[in-house]
Amino acid sequence: METDKSFCVLVVSEDNACLDITSSILSPYYSVKSANSSYEALKLLKTNDIGLIILDYSTRGKAYGDFLAKIKSSEESMRVPVVLIGDASRPEDEERSFDLGAVDYISKPFRASVIKIRVNNQRRLIKHIKAIEEIGILDSLTSIYNRRGLDNRIHLEWLRAIRDKTCFSLAIADLDHFKKYNDSYGHVQGDALLRNLARQFVSMLKRPADFVGRWGGEEFVIVLPCTEQEGAFAHLEDIRKSVEEMSIPNLPPATISIGLATIIPTKECSIENFFSQADEALYRAKNSGRNRVES
Repeated sequence: METDKSFCVLVVSEDNACLDITSSILSPYYSVKSANSSYEALKLLKTNDIGLIILDYSTRGKAYGDFLAKIKSSEESMRVPVVLIGDASRPEDEERSFDLGAVDYISKPFRASVIKIRVNNQRRLIKHIKAIEEIGILDSLTSIYNRRGLDNRIHLEWLRAIRDKTCFSLAIADLDHFKKYNDSYGHVQGDALLRNLARQFVSMLKRPADFVGRWGGEEFVIVLPCTEQEGAFAHLEDIRKSVEEMSIPNLPPATISIGLATIIPTKECSIENFFSQADEALYRAKNSGRNRVES
């Protein structure tokens, strides 16, 4: 069976023997996390990129059913597939598991071969779905998020910031005088500049949580979750300087203007209004001479 340590499986059970057996079967092939309560499992879901949950429904029944309903109602975890483990003496649990949103069901006592095959089937399906989705969320020119991809990711990070009461910084970066650039050097060279700019942005991101996408034309959006205004401003200033110093064969130097907005969002806040703040800051950067960061 193929080994994929980038794929993380979360096993949830109050039965330590079940945790040990399942982990020993899967850990040679995948990254495995274990939790002996729904509370611990929710904490792991918040801090890890979980690809699949294996939930031992046989130990707590309704209580774990409530846990499953909770993760399926959360936008952050609703797409994580769940395989339930149930007791062969209660066949009615299998039917209930699919009503609760499980993607598969394994009966106890289980066989190692069955667990390996079913988990691998889910891993392959998840990888296939992600590959299809990436076609729709990545910009064909720059290979970073397109507007749709940005919308989806920003929405998830916004919800996370509301839940955790953390700062959320977002910047709109715009190439200066791009129309003149295209008119002077042609659209082929303009596209080359956009590709190089996207690569430069990605190379300057410091943390896995930070991300960038092409909003449209020559506009890019840079998102820095859990980053206060001062730190975000300094980071964006480094990005601005790196673009100014960027060397592209057969093309002159380029500069960018950046508008930054930072907030600790609440449920009453509007993402649209927040975007408007970043857009207004970008307008100030353009009107103040370009090649600068404004907040």
